[in-house]
Amino acid sequence: MNMRGEGERQQRSFLHHKISTSASLIREMVFGLEDGIVSTTGAIIGIAAGSQDNRIVILSGMVIVVVEALSMAAGSFLSSKSHRQLLERKIEEERQEIEEKPLEEIAELRAMYRDRGFSQDEVELIVRRVIRDKNLWLEEMITKELQIGLGQLEHPRSAALMMWLSYTVGGIIPILPFVFLGVGSASVTAFVIGLVSLFLLGVWKAKITATSRWRSGLEMLVVAGAAGTIGFLVGRLAAAIVGI
Repeated sequence: MNMRGEGERQQRSFLHHKISTSASLIREMVFGLEDGIVSTTGAIIGIAAGSQDNRIVILSGMVIVVVEALSMAAGSFLSSKSHRQLLERKIEEERQEIEEKPLEEIAELRAMYRDRGFSQDEVELIVRRVIRDKNLWLEEMITKELQIGLGQLEHPRSAALMMWLSYTVGGIIPILPFVFLGVGSASVTAFVIGLVSLFLLGVWKAKITATSRWRSGLEMLVVAGAAGTIGFLVGRLAAAIVGI
């Protein structure tokens, strides 16, 4: 095999894997920050309205953040690990088929390239080149037949750590006003800070994804803000029903 060609292929694979990993971590970051801000803001404003005591609000808020951050991190770890294990099983099955049923896999390669518009001569040329390298052969099968990119193999520990950190940061933001202000002023401030934080999170996301900053900021603000507001109203309604 041409060493230069192999080096370039490995470099492209590494860059694709690095980009996909970064995208996965950004997803966890956005999810964690948004959920931490919305969940904690709704909860502590409700607690503040019922208790009228900053100490209770701060203590309750910190408990909520710690418990929820750990829960979200555990969920992220388990879901990422399950997804990775599923993809690894499919890849291993494809590797075994290449070893045990090479003629069938070659026929599938030919069919895939014909479906993509290559002529018969081009198909034969490509197939001969691909099957000389079983790693390349496997890569072609899993990306074109199984529609699995190698970058989809997430890192469960990194995802869990990012989720925990993001949720914790997002959850602490609305608690801070209760450290410095009275219950009434702190509740209003926490609500406003939560909305502003959501908008800025949307703007930051737009910068990463190269989309409209205003649209992304307003989308994050409206969608997440509406979820938090509805949750708060449901909590107040439940409290009124039971006479709290």
